[in-house]
Formats: sequence, C-alpha cells, structure tokens
Amino acid sequence: MLSVAGSLPDPLETGELRETGRPNQCVERSLNKSMANMTTVMSALHAPNPTLLAITTRHLRDRQTPTGIRTIDTWIPGPGDGALFASVHLPSDAAVRGAVVICPPLAKEHISAYRGLRQLAQELAEHGFLALRFDYEGQGDSSGRQDDPLAVAHWQASVTAAVSYVRRTGIESVAVAGLRAGALLAASTVDTLGDLRAMVLWDPVISGRAYVRELTSLYRVSVDDDPHHDDCTSIVGGLLASAAVNDLSGLDLSTFDPSSSTKVLAAIRPEFADSPRVVRMLERSGAERIFVERQNQFVSPSSFVLSVPTHDIQRISSWVSRQFGEDKTSVDPEITSAAHVATADDGEEVWEILERRSTGSLFAISTASRTTASHAATAIFHSTANEHRIGPARLWVESARTLASHGIRSIRFDRMGTGDSGTVCTDESTPIVSPEARRNVLDLVDTLDVPPSRRMHVGMCSGAWMGAYAASQRGARSVVLLNIVNWSINNRRPPVKKAHVDAMESDVANRIFLVARTIRNSGRRAQRYVPYPVWLGLGFLGLVNAPESMLRTLTRRGTKTAVSLSPEDEAWFEANRGRRGIARLSRSRNPPQVLFSGSGDHNLFHRSSRERVRRLIVASALDAFGDRKLTVSKRDQERLGA
Repeated sequence: MLSVAGSLPDPLETGELRETGRPNQCVERSLNKSMANMTTVMSALHAPNPTLLAITTRHLRDRQTPTGIRTIDTWIPGPGDGALFASVHLPSDAAVRGAVVICPPLAKEHISAYRGLRQLAQELAEHGFLALRFDYEGQGDSSGRQDDPLAVAHWQASVTAAVSYVRRTGIESVAVAGLRAGALLAASTVDTLGDLRAMVLWDPVISGRAYVRELTSLYRVSVDDDPHHDDCTSIVGGLLASAAVNDLSGLDLSTFDPSSSTKVLAAIRPEFADSPRVVRMLERSGAERIFVERQNQFVSPSSFVLSVPTHDIQRISSWVSRQFGEDKTSVDPEITSAAHVATADDGEEVWEILERRSTGSLFAISTASRTTASHAATAIFHSTANEHRIGPARLWVESARTLASHGIRSIRFDRMGTGDSGTVCTDESTPIVSPEARRNVLDLVDTLDVPPSRRMHVGMCSGAWMGAYAASQRGARSVVLLNIVNWSINNRRPPVKKAHVDAMESDVANRIFLVARTIRNSGRRAQRYVPYPVWLGLGFLGLVNAPESMLRTLTRRGTKTAVSLSPEDEAWFEANRGRRGIARLSRSRNPPQVLFSGSGDHNLFHRSSRERVRRLIVASALDAFGDRKLTVSKRDQERLGA
C-alpha cells in the first residue's frame, strides 16, 4: 500500500512559502551567449523518517525563482494510496486569481519538455495564478509502476487528483493546460474535473491510436525491435503494459466536447492545421487556434540539446490570463515533503523526502526504507546531459527504490539549469560539463552525512563522467559508469556536438565546426601511432580520451569501478586503446570491471539494456558495502579476455 506521509514532521516547514529574488544567472548567460558559443566551437579543435535522514537546514534552501514568485515542491495524494510528485508556483503574497493545473507529456517527451513546463508555471504565477505541475502515477518521481496494466486509468485519476488538490485550497476558478499526451488525458477526464474556466490543448495528441503507432515506430527505428515476448510494449523513454496500450489507443481528442462555459485554446503546429482530426476537434470544441513553432526541438529533439520555446509559453500564459477576472483569493496550499512511495517484497516501506541541498539550492530526492539509519551507505545518481533526475526511462527512480529495500539510501538530484534547480532562462540551453556543473556535484557530495567509504556514484554518459569526477575529488567506495564516452577526468576539451552548433542557428559557427571536426578526425586517425605511454600521459593531462587515465585514478583512490558499455561505446573504448588499459590494470590490487553488453543502445532506451544495468547497479552496491560479491558472467569474462 502507498500513502502520503501526512503524519511525519515536515522538513520543508509545512505551509511556509519563502520568497527569493530573481538571480542574475539568466542575464549573465544572455550577455555571454554568443562569445561562449563561439569559444566552445573553437575549443573543439583540440521518506524515511526525517530524523533518520539527519536533514539539516542547509539542505532545504528555496529554489531561485523570479521576483515575487514562490515555488515549493510537495507530494500530493494520488490514485488510491499513491503519492504524486508536484510543484506549486504562486505569487509571494499567496493571493491568486485562480489555479492552472499543468498536465505533462509521457515518457521521453516528458523529460524533454520538463524545463519548458516549469517556465510556463512561472509565467502563470507572474500573472497571478497558482500553477501546479505534477507527475502522473507511475511516471516521473511519482509512486507506482510504469508498466501497470491500469496505467491509463491511473494517469486520468492523477489529473483528477491534481485538480482536486488545488480546489482544496479554496480556489474556485480553475484551468487545465495539457501538452501532447497531457492534452489528450486532460480532455478525456473533463467530466470528472468540475467546472473549468479554461483549457489549453498545447500541441495535442489527437488520436491515441496514431500516437501509439508513432511511439512504437520511433522505438523500432531509433532503438531496435522489442524482442520480449511478454505483455509489455517498449517505447522511447518508457514501458507500457499491453492493456495500457489498448486503453491509450482508445482515446480520441477529435470528439472532445467541453462545457460551453469552458474556453478552449488549441496551440497547434502549422503543418497539422488541415488535418481532418484537428479540424474536427476545433469545430466540436469551439477552440481558439494559435500556431506554435519549433515543437520538434521542444518535445522530441533529435539530440540531447533541449529547447525552451519561451515566446510560445508567454503567448499561452497571456491567453489564460485573459480568461480570468482580477479578483483574488488568499490560499494556503497543503505541503508534504515526505511520502511512502513503494513497499518492498518483505513488506518494508520505502519513503522519499524532497530536499534542497548545497549553497546552490540543488533540488534532490532522498530514498530509503523507513528504518534506514542516517549513516547508511548512500548511492548518488547523476543525471545525463540536460535531463532531470529520473534517469533513462525512469531507471534512477526504480533503482533507488530497489536499493532502499536492501538498506541503501539514494540521492537523485538536478544540477543548476536542469530539472527543478535554477531559474529557467529565455530559450535556454544548459552546458552539460561546465565549471558550474562540476561545482554543483561537489557541493552535493559535501552535504552528505556519510564518509567516502559509504558512498557510491552512478551515472550514464556525461552523468558517468560526473560520478567519476566526484569520486576522484571527494573519494567513494564504488562507481558505476554506464556508456561513458569522456574518459578524461581532467577534461580540457569541452564536448561539442553538431547539435550544439545547430542550436546556434549560425552559418559561421557551422562552418567553423566543420573545419574543426575535419582536423579532429585527422588527429584521431593519427593517434594509433602515438606511443602508449605518451598517449596515457596526454590522457592524464586531459588532452585525449585515454580510458586508463580515468580508471587508474579511481583505482589508486581505492574506488571499486564497474563499467558497462553498449556496442557503440565499446567501439569508442577500443578506438581509445581501452583494452590495453584494462589489461595493464588487471594486475593491480583493485582492478576495474569492464563489461561489454554486446547489444542495446547508448541511451539505455532498450529494455534489455536497462534490465542488465539495473542488476549491475544493485550488485555493485551490495558488493561495495559488504553484502555479496559482484559476479561477472562467463561470457563477459571471455569478452574481456580473462
């Protein structure tokens, strides 16, 4: 059974909404954006009981938000005994003109659009509204399983629960805004929501059946065929039970018929304007229509470079504002920072606490069993690129709750400029391995109340590099590095991808990048002729990707290191002489374990890849903290040449 921790003391000072001023971070980014971008291109040339978690006030700083806006994170009651993660945004005096409930997309689109929906909530709060963002049951940080056969019913019930939450504050005038599948789900529950002042259908999914075909086709094209013969369907960024797929396929927005008192805005892509289903939806709903641009870059970018469409967000929030009067109601929203989110097989309750950690006000979630002591071993999960803390296809959330059943505490957090840490800037694009990001990681580690011998870092790609960096600087008992590509802890070559340059929309930057890439590729072809000792030395200096330089640094610090690589990451490892490095390190007292999966994808969207990685994370944690030994399969030993 799942329950919201209403009876526990609230470490976020329940009911206390604190105000912060607008930081100058966005202004500084704006002033330096062009020069920084060009410099980067040129660089390419070379809830357990709160007392048990020993929470202190330094962990609980308010997030940086625009002047006059207060934002606080909370758990709200979900379907049944579930707990939904949510964020409340409202004016500093808590006097509001109404409430707007924001319904997010699903799976990978939810991750891509996360910061944009935060910006929408901030804009609405500036217009005088209480804006509520939330995760559906079984999605994001909320309780529940993503592969639940009743998932669609739980998502719909989550929308109803979110609207009920804001109504309990005394607000009578409520609007709902849904993005992509969020619009479809909101419209399908309209009869359970009571009177709505307005509804926004933002780039809506019109046909659930067509949407399911789109999701499954995208998975086959970008990941692989789903080889599993069970009752689940893989999608990019998630997993759905077949029953849920059928329920989702049965939803159809073209038949949406809201109350005549509900004003409707349809923010659609220009290329869909003449779609028969869109035309039918507009006619039946009486919706006002506006066009939104760059939606692909926002909800389904082809790379890790995310885009926030500030102009469209401002247009939507202004439209919502015009549907409400100026009368205000003072509200006191119920805030709960600790929740029971799962139950282990042995009946042990798993709890999560919402926190603010470090001087940078990093948002974090602590996961542990109810009986976990404050000195328990702790796993730190590092997010990838600009994504927030839930991990690939929610892997960090599920792994943290599994580790809790073994008595191991976990922390997953957002670096500044990602997820719920830091103000969302206009048309922002957050660097993934910046000096600020490195400081954030070390600041987070410095808040932990356990010694290095009781810490483990887990990350994928750039998150793996962050984990290795933290272990090298602050020490750790164990690290799990998944599909890592940057093998230099002393990284002096800012990673520049074509996606970065495309986001600049500059012909000059594009030409410079092409020249730089040609020079770089020539250097890569010549690297095989560099004597290995020289190659390794350059790796320690941070000038080349020599895997041994990172692995030897961690080995010297006594850190148990487990590496898992997909086929494409294995090829990169090979190209940078990784096998020679692990052969040399095999003679050390603390050799790293490097596992080659032989299948799967870099992003861990492939279900089999995630299952292997989940087992590796749990095995590494138990091995590091004395419960049992990490075992390597005979096949992996053969692939390593053991």
